[in-house]
Amino acid sequence: MPNSSSDVALDAALQAAAPLVEFLLNEGVNYARFASALKTVFLDRAENVLAAHDAKVNDSSISTLSGVHRKDVRAWRAAGRAPLRSKSLGPAMQVFTRWASDPAYCDSRGKPRVLPRTGTGGSFEELAKIVSKDVHPRALLQELIRLDVVRPDKTEGGVEQLALRADAFVPTAGRAEMLQLFSDNVGDHIATAVHNLAGGDPMLEQAVYAEGLRPASVESLRTLARDIWLKAFRTFAREATKLYRRDKGRQDADQRVRFGMYCYRGPATKD
Repeated sequence: MPNSSSDVALDAALQAAAPLVEFLLNEGVNYARFASALKTVFLDRAENVLAAHDAKVNDSSISTLSGVHRKDVRAWRAAGRAPLRSKSLGPAMQVFTRWASDPAYCDSRGKPRVLPRTGTGGSFEELAKIVSKDVHPRALLQELIRLDVVRPDKTEGGVEQLALRADAFVPTAGRAEMLQLFSDNVGDHIATAVHNLAGGDPMLEQAVYAEGLRPASVESLRTLARDIWLKAFRTFAREATKLYRRDKGRQDADQRVRFGMYCYRGPATKD
């Protein structure tokens, strides 16, 4: 008897979840704890699915769709839904993105310039104030240094110079920030794949796979991938910044885009 569509979907989801489960186990999150926490995700998504299909949203319909007992649904709805977390970049990472892509802060080759910490004509302080009027430039600089994406370079004319680590794709010192990037990036990647599986207007999701490679060959491809990403990042971020400035304040400017890239390496799967 052929498997049902839901069986096939579940099998694919379980395979995709295997690395996540391994991560959770290494972090001390066992099955019981994860299953308990997952209940609220099922409830939240069930409400969204029902609303998207113009179906009645109540305790009974949410319970039927999610498989969660009605008393738990009632308790969850009575407690109130937690607001969805914004996926916008924090001010520190906005500074990083703009510094790495805006021509005003890059040299003729498109690489981020070393910036004076203070002063006029393209200083870090000016950049920080453009990005955020609520967070002091000193606080933003301390955060970027803590995340190991900015480092003091030298002093010229009594003014400290700052260099951006353009190769710092993820913070190395900030555990919370790395987990935030993990949540946002993987979440949107899965959302893209799910959207395409549902038959909507296709979103970009492509990959190239190769196996039977020696470690040195893999390292060569990893270097190539990083070079491609740097060019793509600068081009995309520059265009996104230009369009953001054009659309800012428009009533219909309510959309977001995440463009990313990954390069995984590991042993070839044996059949």
